[in-house]
Amino acid sequence: MSAYPIAETAEQAALPALPAAKTAHEAAELAGGPVYLAVHELPRAFATIAEADDALGGIYGEPRFELISRDGAWRVMVRFWRKAPPAPVARTAAAARRPLGYAATPEQARSILGAPAERVSETLWRPYATRTRALAQIAKAHLPDGLAQIVEREGRFIVQLAFWRPLAPRLSPAERAELEQRVAAPMRVAAPQLPADMGLFEHTAPENPAIVIAEEGDGRTRGE
Repeated sequence: MSAYPIAETAEQAALPALPAAKTAHEAAELAGGPVYLAVHELPRAFATIAEADDALGGIYGEPRFELISRDGAWRVMVRFWRKAPPAPVARTAAAARRPLGYAATPEQARSILGAPAERVSETLWRPYATRTRALAQIAKAHLPDGLAQIVEREGRFIVQLAFWRPLAPRLSPAERAELEQRVAAPMRVAAPQLPADMGLFEHTAPENPAIVIAEEGDGRTRGE
């Protein structure tokens, strides 16, 4: 697993000897808050790969750097952990497109929701035929800020959005065990199923289930 530097800009991330982390959890501890993996392009273009290598102090074997060729020049993409900006606060992912507010910490989100909050990333339920239509569903600032992500699945495009929501209730061990037992147990009905030839207004005799009594009619049992 590669380690990426923690920085605010691509230019800063290109500098040597920066704190680095392999996972978002490690990076969040170093940054003091939620982070996301940013991929930004350096503003400077290079005529040759050697020029880029000299300017950046070596790009080979550095997982943070990626070279791309565009418009007759070489560009350098830099991957780095960036502290996440305040995220939308809402009760559902769909509602997060028009949030109640924005929060950077659980305490700020709790003050808006009036309840304990957690930061999650959820998929908006509707897939879109094109990336352009998916982009239209989110604020333009959310994509470069790492709050939103467009993911392609089976030729369709979906939006994943990070936001604060009310903390989901946690089940106690006893409640979790009971739920697991119910899921594992076969489905049972409260009473045995009636024979398929039983009428809506018929029932079996208490003293002999083989006798079917009609609730309406002349009072005769079936078979008499």
